[in-house]
Amino acid sequence: MKHPIRLTLLAAAAATFGTVTVTVDAAQAATYQFRAMLSESIFLTGAPEIDLEPNPDFYRGTFSFDDSSLTGVGFESLGAEANLEVSLAEDPRVNQNIDPRFPEFPTVNFQDGELIGLDWFAVYHPFTNVPALDYPGDFVRISGTDLTDGFDPTFYTPPDEPRSPVLGFGTVQYSVVPEPGTILGLAAIALLGFRKFYQKKASSPTAGLN
Repeated sequence: MKHPIRLTLLAAAAATFGTVTVTVDAAQAATYQFRAMLSESIFLTGAPEIDLEPNPDFYRGTFSFDDSSLTGVGFESLGAEANLEVSLAEDPRVNQNIDPRFPEFPTVNFQDGELIGLDWFAVYHPFTNVPALDYPGDFVRISGTDLTDGFDPTFYTPPDEPRSPVLGFGTVQYSVVPEPGTILGLAAIALLGFRKFYQKKASSPTAGLN
């Protein structure tokens, strides 16, 4: 499924400069950026006792997937079968593979062609040698536009002591990363537009009088 923003840009350019034919690679993956706006998190405040500096942009990254199966009708969910890849910019090791539900999750979800967002549960620092807890370790959970994270500031305490992660919350914003084919296509349209403009200018009766 071609992204509606891409189609709108191409259509607008074609309407402005006339009919043009541009070939783009429909097999390329759709790529999005995500960024969390934290309202509460240890990454927002930092933790001097463990030398953790504030880093409000910790939860930002990209995800990509093959969108060729999207129909734009109803609820649609894509995951491993669509080669969904997710990673944090701060640490690419925090990716789709560390979701404990993998390969059923993570997923990227749509409603009538509109992006809902990710369903991704990344446990990037699992608790080990600790009795079962409500939280499996340091984690981030993105569900659509909602984010919850948990960080264990007592990691360096003896493993048999109770642990209570500091929970954080925020919202997630998404943006489309233009595909290379789209960029090249728009550049080609712009060049054709400039060419048409200068051809008209050169053929004008007043050309060369200025």
